[in-house]
Amino acid sequence: MVAVQQRHATTGDGARPAPGTTILRTAGLTKRFGRLTAVDGLDLEVRAGEVLGFLGPNGSGKSTTVGMVLGLVEPTAGRVELFGRDLAADPDAVRRRVGAIIETPAFYPYLSGRDNLRALARAAGGVPPGRIDALLRQVGLASRAGSRYKTYSLGMKQRLGIASTLLTDPDLVILDEPTNGLDPAGQREVRELIPLLAREGRGVLLASHLLHEVEQVCDRVAIIRGGKLLRAGTVADLVRGLAGGASFEIALPGSAGDQERAVGILRALSFVEQVAADDGRLTVVAPEERGAEVNRALAEAGLYAAAIVPRRSSLEDVFLELTEPETAEDTKP
Repeated sequence: MVAVQQRHATTGDGARPAPGTTILRTAGLTKRFGRLTAVDGLDLEVRAGEVLGFLGPNGSGKSTTVGMVLGLVEPTAGRVELFGRDLAADPDAVRRRVGAIIETPAFYPYLSGRDNLRALARAAGGVPPGRIDALLRQVGLASRAGSRYKTYSLGMKQRLGIASTLLTDPDLVILDEPTNGLDPAGQREVRELIPLLAREGRGVLLASHLLHEVEQVCDRVAIIRGGKLLRAGTVADLVRGLAGGASFEIALPGSAGDQERAVGILRALSFVEQVAADDGRLTVVAPEERGAEVNRALAEAGLYAAAIVPRRSSLEDVFLELTEPETAEDTKP
C-alpha cells in the first residue's frame, strides 16, 4: 500500500467544506504514454460528504487518473483542481488535505498496529495525542491494537491502512481497489467503513471494479472506458436511463403459437418498449406500475400467465451495456 498522508489544512474557520461543495475537479484531464492514451479528456467531480464510485474495466485508466489526482503522475493535458486550487500551481497547499491508499498494504510486520500508526504520525507531524487510539476504535482494531501487524488478517491490514490515511484528518480520501484480494468477510469489514468517512464530511473517491461494492456504498458513480467518461450520476439515475431499466419476466404456459400471439398483443400496448420470448418466458420492458395492464391484456386474449415478476436493472446492467463494446473487442483472437 502506498499511503499518501499530508498535513490537514482546514478552511478558514477550521471547518470542513460544506456538504455538496466540489472538492475535487478534473477538467480535460489527459495522459498519454507514447501512442497509448490512458486517460482522455476526463471531467470528474467529487463533493464533500459523498462517496463517488469510479468504475471501469481493467485498463480503463482508473489508476492513472488517481495517480494524476495525487500528483504522482504528470498529466499530458488538462488540470486537477483540489479545493478550488490548481494542483500544478500549488501542490503542497492542496495535497496536505488528501489521504489515499493505492496498491497493497506495507507496514512494519513486527510492530503492532498502534506502533505502526505512531511511526506514521511522527513522520506526518501535527497528529494530536489520542488520535491514534480513536482511529483504531473507529476501524474496529482497538482490541488488536497491540498485536503485531504480521498476525493481522487481510481485512484487518486494510482497515489499518484506512486508519493511516485518516491520521491527518484529510478532507478528501482516495481509495484505489481497497477490497482487492480480500475474502468476503474482509470485503464487508472495509465496505462498512467507507460510508462512515463521508458521513464525517469528507469526500471519498472509490476506484473499484466490484460492482456490488460500489452499488452498496456509493452516492454517485462515474463510469469510464478507454480513459473517457461514459456516464455519471446516482445509481438510480443511471439505471433509470438504461434501456429496459424496468421490466417484467412472465411465465406463460402454452404452445409456441400462444407465445407468438402474446408477443404481438404486448407489442401493441403503447407503454411497452420491448418484448422478447424465450422458452416459455416473456421479457417485457415497461414501467413497473403497468404490470396489471400487461396481465389484463393477456387475459382478455385468453392467455393466462403463471407468474409475472418485476425485474429491476442493476448497476451491473448499466456497466455491461456501456462497456460491452470494449469487452467484445478485447476478447477477439
